[in-house]
Amino acid sequence: MNLPSLPHPFRSCLVALILLAGLFSGCQPNKKKDKADESSLPNAAIPYDLANPTERYSLPKDLREVSGLSYYKPGRLAMVQDELAVVFIYDLKSKTVVDEHIFGKKGDYEGVEFVDGELYMLRSDGELYHFEPTDGIKTLGGGGVEIHHIKIDLPGKNDVEGLGYDPKLNALLLATKESAKDGSNKPIYFYDLKRATLWRGPVLTQTALADMAGDKPTEEVKPSGLAVHPKTGDYYVLSANAHRLVVMNRNGKILSSVALDPKLLRQPEGICFSPDGTLFIASEGDGKKGYLLQFDAK
Repeated sequence: MNLPSLPHPFRSCLVALILLAGLFSGCQPNKKKDKADESSLPNAAIPYDLANPTERYSLPKDLREVSGLSYYKPGRLAMVQDELAVVFIYDLKSKTVVDEHIFGKKGDYEGVEFVDGELYMLRSDGELYHFEPTDGIKTLGGGGVEIHHIKIDLPGKNDVEGLGYDPKLNALLLATKESAKDGSNKPIYFYDLKRATLWRGPVLTQTALADMAGDKPTEEVKPSGLAVHPKTGDYYVLSANAHRLVVMNRNGKILSSVALDPKLLRQPEGICFSPDGTLFIASEGDGKKGYLLQFDAK
């Protein structure tokens, strides 16, 4: 280090000041690292142990490809599978299908929701069907009950694979798996049941998922199921392709992003809650029997 020509006492003071400045600069935190840490979005823990189900149910052959799931009545769930226009009522205690409701022709059905005494079914193009079921009768529409069709004009061409219900908004939720308009981002649409109107709600953004702290998705997260938590009102979005569960609020803020074990859930497509907060996730069998997993709240 070349110092300017100064009297000896001044040179000593200058050296001391340089050394002191170096010491303080070495103690400064890494601002770049801190900035990166601060930019990560918080990833809150969810109140379920998704690696350890409390109960497993093996489903019959007709439910090998479960694509939609809903709470129906105490101890019973409603299910649909990809190709059949049938709602199957599954009893958790007897572990059997106890009722069937046929509502139309074969098609690509991706969701079911039981709301105020009516069953609503979602087709992958966004069309909805609904009727009031009559238990114990396996004829079309539950014994001659009229089948209602709701033609929803979603913007652009969409592949819709998630159906839920938000009681606070009195609206059905339609989650898009593919959206031509938004690209990799996945909007959730609200269908107001009272006013029969549609509007766009929160958007599942891939950049926000990539910015979440902790585990990162390795694939684009495409919703395959959707349910609203009965106590918190948060939206639980299931993704079969990415083996992931994402929790967000109705404003679109992502609260949690949790990886699912593909060995435990081969192809998770159906999700619902019972009123006490018990979580159910159904998986397609992928050539084997479909199955249902139950997760009790912590």
